[in-house]
Amino acid sequence: MDEKDLKIVIVDDSRVSYVSLKTMLGSIGFNNIEYFQYPLEYVKYLKKAKQDEIDIVFIDYEMPVMNGLKVLHYTKFKFKDIITVMMTSSTDAKIKQKAIDYGVNEFMNKGIDFFEFKAKMKILSNLRNYYYESKKHQKELEIILQYKDTQETLAVQKQLKIIEDKISHHYYEEWLADSYFKPKDILSGDSYSTLQIDEDRFFISIVDGMGKGVSASLSSVLTVSFMNYSIKRSLEFDDFNFERLVRDTFHYASSIMLDNEALSFTMIEVDIKKNFIKYLNCGMPPFYLISNGEVIKIKPNNRPLLQNSKEYKIDEYKEKFDVFLVGSDGLFESLDTNGYPYFIKFKQRFSSFYLLSDLIKDFKQNVKEADDDTTIVFLKKDTDKYNTILEEKILLTKESIADFVNNLEFRINNSLELNIVNKIVFALNELLINCYEHSVLKISKNKHEIIQKDEKIEYNGKNEFAFLSIYQSKRYVYLQLDDNGDGFDVSQILKSEWFNKYHGRGIKMLKKFSDGIYYNKKGNSVKIYFKK
Repeated sequence: MDEKDLKIVIVDDSRVSYVSLKTMLGSIGFNNIEYFQYPLEYVKYLKKAKQDEIDIVFIDYEMPVMNGLKVLHYTKFKFKDIITVMMTSSTDAKIKQKAIDYGVNEFMNKGIDFFEFKAKMKILSNLRNYYYESKKHQKELEIILQYKDTQETLAVQKQLKIIEDKISHHYYEEWLADSYFKPKDILSGDSYSTLQIDEDRFFISIVDGMGKGVSASLSSVLTVSFMNYSIKRSLEFDDFNFERLVRDTFHYASSIMLDNEALSFTMIEVDIKKNFIKYLNCGMPPFYLISNGEVIKIKPNNRPLLQNSKEYKIDEYKEKFDVFLVGSDGLFESLDTNGYPYFIKFKQRFSSFYLLSDLIKDFKQNVKEADDDTTIVFLKKDTDKYNTILEEKILLTKESIADFVNNLEFRINNSLELNIVNKIVFALNELLINCYEHSVLKISKNKHEIIQKDEKIEYNGKNEFAFLSIYQSKRYVYLQLDDNGDGFDVSQILKSEWFNKYHGRGIKMLKKFSDGIYYNKKGNSVKIYFKK
């Protein structure tokens, strides 16, 4: 800002001193000056002033009613960035120290030499202009950061939209499927896909763009997007072929690689009925199985994909297994609290993990912060032996639900620990209300619109029921609740962008306090596990 545009305010009860100061200011180009003879008038003016309306304030120390220190204190309290000058001839160190404590920028004696005054004003005007330049750069930086944040948010939303996790938090008869996805940075270098091919077969893939930043993330996202599209098209024509998918993906991914880039990825077909696995692993960590109580480690069978990669190998595993796990570098290569990679003790730990939540808890206890993006897909056959605690057919009316939930604690507290009982009561209260909305009111697909529009919902007049079972083993208690409603697409609800004001809050809460939550494909049956 030009010196002549800086706004100067003088607060001095002596008009003689004011005229002298104004003359010196005018002679060096400062003409935008406002004068207050009485401090209280200045305080009234300051109350109405806007940010950056005033640039420099000269304050006389000795004034009636309100001395200069009080005026200085009020000025800095209202606008801390205003340049303030205390005009005093006092040599009292306590006064000057108090002024410094309040934030004064400069001291000047009345009757100051003109050339000394000119030099000090040059410094003060430069200081004020530096403030304006800093503020301008800060604003420009805020705009850049805001743009960056917006673009990163859109990129994350796009990545989450592309990721297809169709089997996580589902059960398939006695098999439980789960996943975990935790990017280290805002935009992840990991992408993954889980899709159901038919009743017993699943496709699972994790892709890791080696390196950091947008390029690595683009490589992984584009590769997963290609896989998802190819699989969906083949399923439309009942023509899924794993070998063809691997061939096409391998050639597509190599075509988008830059000279110095590499891509690690797994592509796996799992048949839980036939105990059959086909796999391609290009430089990813091993995947693990448990077969007859023994931990099996399946190592990579290919190198990471490069731009000029031409050949690959597909292998098969044909032995019975009860547990399957595949993960990315973040799980296996992150350092534990002793400074060793987590994978060193993973094989001996793996057999103790019954649900994915057991693994995640152990990982977080032993690893303070993951060194990379972490992606895990976990399949588990529930082989525990369970005793039946309760089986009940529940009429889906508000009154019946309330009565059942209120009496449930007294019916099961002799069989289960109190903390488990409380969790079951909380879960069933949420689940039964959802059943009522889905089966009776039929509002599951447009619930948020109905709430926003405050529409009235008519009862359909039919008696609808939910069917509850509670089971207990040595390790876990789980409840299963079934209803006759239309269900919902669980995988869509579980995507982060679906956790909006009205949609998905119930599942989000249940995930937090349970050890595992699993729906059937239709979404009208759920199993919730609680560790004892």
